[in-house]
Amino acid sequence: MPTFSIVVPVYNVDAWLDAALRSVEEQSFGDFEVIVVDDGSTDGSAWIAQSFCARDSRFRYLRQENRGQSVARNAGTALASGTYLYYMDGDDVIDPDTLRLCHAEFVEHGVDVVLFGATALTEDGPPPEGSKVNSPRPDVASPLPSDAFVIESVRQDRYIVSPCCLVSRRSAIGDLHFIDGIVFEDNHFVAALLLEKKIMVSVLNRPLFRRRYRPNSTMTSRRTMRHYDSLYQLLPQMCALSFAALEAPQRTMVRSQLIGNLLGDLHNTSAQIGAGLELRAKNIVAAWRVASSVSMRVLTFKRILLALVPELYRARG
Repeated sequence: MPTFSIVVPVYNVDAWLDAALRSVEEQSFGDFEVIVVDDGSTDGSAWIAQSFCARDSRFRYLRQENRGQSVARNAGTALASGTYLYYMDGDDVIDPDTLRLCHAEFVEHGVDVVLFGATALTEDGPPPEGSKVNSPRPDVASPLPSDAFVIESVRQDRYIVSPCCLVSRRSAIGDLHFIDGIVFEDNHFVAALLLEKKIMVSVLNRPLFRRRYRPNSTMTSRRTMRHYDSLYQLLPQMCALSFAALEAPQRTMVRSQLIGNLLGDLHNTSAQIGAGLELRAKNIVAAWRVASSVSMRVLTFKRILLALVPELYRARG
C-alpha cells in the first residue's frame, strides 16, 4: 500500500499535463501512486497520461465519459489505496518536496491534514483581475485544531478553499465526496473536511502548490448560467453543514462569513450574466434561505438591495 495517493482529474490539458505529472514523478518522497482520471478528453491528454503509466508503475490511468471534475475526483478517490490523499489538477504543478514535507508533519505530529500555501503560474499572462498571485496560509502556531485554523484563516483573510492546497489522511475524508455536477464544489469539500468535526491540522506556510492561470478555464472564464446555477445549488448544501467543530458564537460568525460570501458571489454573478426578473427573484429566495439557516443578520438592507439590483456590484467595482 503506498503512502500517498494522488488523484489527478484531466480534461483537455495536453499543453500542461506533462509538466503537472512530471512535478509528481520527480518528488523527493517516492512512495506514492498517481491515479489520472481522464474526464473524456478529446486532445492528447490520454496519450500523455498513458506514456507516464507505461514508464512508471506508480501511475494509473482511468477514462470516463465527460461528467465533470467532481465525478472524476470521486472516481479517483474510490480507487485510492494510500494512507494520505492529495487532489491535484492536470494543469498545475507542485514543489518537488511537497510530499516529503507533508509526510514529516504527519509522522512528527500525528495530524489529520497538512495545509500549505499557493502561488500563481503566470507564463500565459497575468492572473485575472482580482485574483491573488500568492495565497499564504494564516500565521498560526502549528499544529492546531481545525476550528482554530479556520477562525484564524477567516480573521486574517487567508481562507483557501482549494483541495490542491492540502493533504489529508484518507481516514479523515471518510465518505466525504465532491458534489457532482457543479463548479465551486471545493467550498463544500474543504468546509466539511475541516469543520464537520474537530480534527488536528499542521500548517506549512510555504507555496508548495503552483496554480496555473489560463484563459477560458472554469474559474477564469466569464461567468455564465452554469456558474450561477452551481452557486444556487451550492448554497443549501453549505447551509446543511453542521460546522460542529466550532463553538458558538464562532460557529455563527464563520458560517455567516463563508456562506455570506458565496451568497454575494451569487448576486454578483447574476449581474455579470444579466439578471432578469427570474434571477432577481432567485437572488431573494437564496438570501432568505441563507438567513433562515445561518442567521437573520445576513439579511441586511444592503444585501437585499444587491439581490434586487445586482448591477450595483459594477458600481462598487
